[in-house]
Amino acid sequence: MKPNEGIALLRQLPTCLLFKRLGDTAFDVSIAFARQFGEAVVSDAFLDSLRFFDPITKDELSGSYHPFAIAEETLHLCQWVRIQSYERGIQFFIESAVITVGGVSLVVINAKAVQNNLFIAPEESSPVGKHITFNGLLSTLSSQLINTTSDKVDSLIENILGAFGEFCDLDRCYLFEFYDDKKFACNTHEWVAAGVTPYKNDLQALPMETMPYLDRKIKQDGLFKVNNVAYLPREAAGEKEEFEREHICSILCAAIELDEGIFGFIGCDITGSPYTWRDYDIKYLERIAQMLANTLQNAHNERALYEAKQQLIEANLKLAKLANIDGLTGIANRRLFDDTLQSDIQRSVQCKMPLSLLLIDVDHFKIYNDCYGHVAGDRVLIKVAEILKETCVGNDDVVARYGGEEFAVIMPFTDMNSALKVAERIRSNIEQAAIVFKQSSYNSRLTISLGASTMAFTHPVSPNELIQRADAALYLAKSLGRNRVDVWENRETALR
Repeated sequence: MKPNEGIALLRQLPTCLLFKRLGDTAFDVSIAFARQFGEAVVSDAFLDSLRFFDPITKDELSGSYHPFAIAEETLHLCQWVRIQSYERGIQFFIESAVITVGGVSLVVINAKAVQNNLFIAPEESSPVGKHITFNGLLSTLSSQLINTTSDKVDSLIENILGAFGEFCDLDRCYLFEFYDDKKFACNTHEWVAAGVTPYKNDLQALPMETMPYLDRKIKQDGLFKVNNVAYLPREAAGEKEEFEREHICSILCAAIELDEGIFGFIGCDITGSPYTWRDYDIKYLERIAQMLANTLQNAHNERALYEAKQQLIEANLKLAKLANIDGLTGIANRRLFDDTLQSDIQRSVQCKMPLSLLLIDVDHFKIYNDCYGHVAGDRVLIKVAEILKETCVGNDDVVARYGGEEFAVIMPFTDMNSALKVAERIRSNIEQAAIVFKQSSYNSRLTISLGASTMAFTHPVSPNELIQRADAALYLAKSLGRNRVDVWENRETALR
């Protein structure tokens, strides 16, 4: 037999073959192989479009990794491969051999298409066998779901889509989630076969009003089935345009329902050539949808529980704030002051650092209230609190309303000299605020008096004793004319 006759014979054999002369670059295929891709004849355009991919890594097999390159080097090839044409991709198990025809060596690859559920007619395989295999897949995936944690749900969903897509030899599997009152859909997860273009990034905010036919079918019927995109009804013009952009020929989608209602939908595509979806195809997809629904419901419940806990924590913080914050001035109240002073004294002793305390009184506040009214008096207290907060800039300083018109400032890790500087700034800032008080003896302005005390870590005292010292210094400041700072340690010295 002449070489050309042998090649012609290989092309006509009723089996999927790829072949070429040993050492050549170009290869040919049998008509039976071309028909797997919907081609009636073997054209140059079809041959040029063929690309080979690793079905696991999805890497394109080229150069030394091309099946023909391996077949020539090893003389025998045995592997899984996904072959993609301009129409569609199919997974094959390929084996090779080198034969001699008319003195010419030919590399021949026999390709066996993966015959999974979606491409086996009922009469060509055992329904029981198919269901057993699919149930085995579900069992494996269910075990993974049971043992997963919430932080791994997203990656597991990707794995589920991939396992289903590979099992059924699909081109694309995905999950869409509705949001904004189900007016939009977001492609949250996607798996694509080797050589198939992903579109997840393009479909992050899909207005469902542009897909009215799909939207109605999913939300009313829970199912969207299209055997041939070319025959979509006129009302599905938007869907047809998008599907053709994605090279989709057949599409099947099933709704995902949670306790709160419809969550979204899972879908799968076949590109290149139409496919008639069978009843068991729908049943399999719906079972995957139910599995995902259970997973998403558990994740939703866990997230809701977490959010409820966070809300409870925030509510408790607000209650604690209300219990510890003065309602008028917004600064710490007496309760928080007492707790903080107790803990700060202990901390100062442990850290071997001093602690200072200021007690502050608004001069002649009762007279101010009598002259200007309680509303104006409240405004004065708020203003004084603001100036205290702005002046006391230490990270650990606590400004508190001690009672009535009295305020206090706790200054951890602060010695007497530093405390006096802060106290004088406070006194000066209040005076410069120029709060009108005509009965005041200081340029008709409202003033304050301050008493300071400091605890050395070598001589710790109780909170009450430290307060009594500061109060004694405050009494001294008021008795010596007000609008001044006085110190408990040196009653004869005062700063203006």
